[in-house]
Amino acid sequence: MAEKNEVAQKQEFTTGLSQWTNTITGLVSRDFEQNGVKYDEYSKKCAMNAMSAIFQLVQNTDKADMKSLNTSNLREVVAQCASLKLNASSMPREVYFQLRSKQINGQWIKLVEIGIEGDGNDALLRNFGVNVDAVYPSWLVKEGDDFIYPKYKGLEITPPEWNPKGLSEKTVRVVTPIKLKDGTIEYRIAEREAVKNNLLAHISNNMMNETFGFVTGKNSKGKDRTRHDATAEEKAKISAKKEEILSAVRKCETLEDILNSEVARPFISSAWLNTPEAMIVRKMRNNAIKKFPKDLNSMASSSLLQLDETYKVAQEEIKENENSQEFAVEDEPDVVVESEAVEVETPEFAKE
Repeated sequence: MAEKNEVAQKQEFTTGLSQWTNTITGLVSRDFEQNGVKYDEYSKKCAMNAMSAIFQLVQNTDKADMKSLNTSNLREVVAQCASLKLNASSMPREVYFQLRSKQINGQWIKLVEIGIEGDGNDALLRNFGVNVDAVYPSWLVKEGDDFIYPKYKGLEITPPEWNPKGLSEKTVRVVTPIKLKDGTIEYRIAEREAVKNNLLAHISNNMMNETFGFVTGKNSKGKDRTRHDATAEEKAKISAKKEEILSAVRKCETLEDILNSEVARPFISSAWLNTPEAMIVRKMRNNAIKKFPKDLNSMASSSLLQLDETYKVAQEEIKENENSQEFAVEDEPDVVVESEAVEVETPEFAKE
């Protein structure tokens, strides 16, 4: 009997995964076609592997099921993996997913969030980097290691030097060697303390919908009031509270100080709090190659932009300030194509 139940559960899992994969990847295929971008075999593979990883993530939690997910968000995340050719099943993995609750129009919904691993950033550079021939494994320079920065004399470059000592597990900088098609080697370097800017943007993004208890009651539609329903006075209080928190964060001298800050912790995700060193290294690897020029199609450009937390915060500030002027976010790709938000109905099989 137990064996039959196990077989039935596996069959149900496979059927459910197949239905969701066919539905979402079908929508993603349509997105590629509408944007005039080729939906090649590897993009299809990345889309299918993304759906498989998300489906498994949901199955492993008792806080959500596939029917409770926002289908438009699911479509967007899978399209991001497909357009950027990021493989959720690669070893080491290139992307990771997490579930988060978010209040939209007075209702709490479950969203899937995507994060790019260090190896995912290397994959982006291999696939889209201008004149890139190879991306070599990053150097993780630890505290106490001997390190000499590269030196420049005219057009001549003396490579950096690194002598690991094994004295600490704390990574203080990342060096990514990149071989170009003409045979030259570039060394892209990112420092630990610069990750403070990433964490600050992360905190700002997570405070985006926060009202700090200043907005209460119901709106005209009978739903809980959100920041969108806030009066001018309430908006001013919310803005002041956000600035109070961000000001306290800016005064922190180190990343560790920020992560231990009582005012900041409620707006820091579990990935940062539970595995801080891994997240810091991940961000350093990202920062090291972020400015490297990439040849992106319209969908890939949009996807990469939408994944940047600094960009999200900037766009939100533009929406919040009616008199604001358009401004550029530092270190973003030159080509910016924003995808139109499209509401997607829950598939029929998921309504049963």
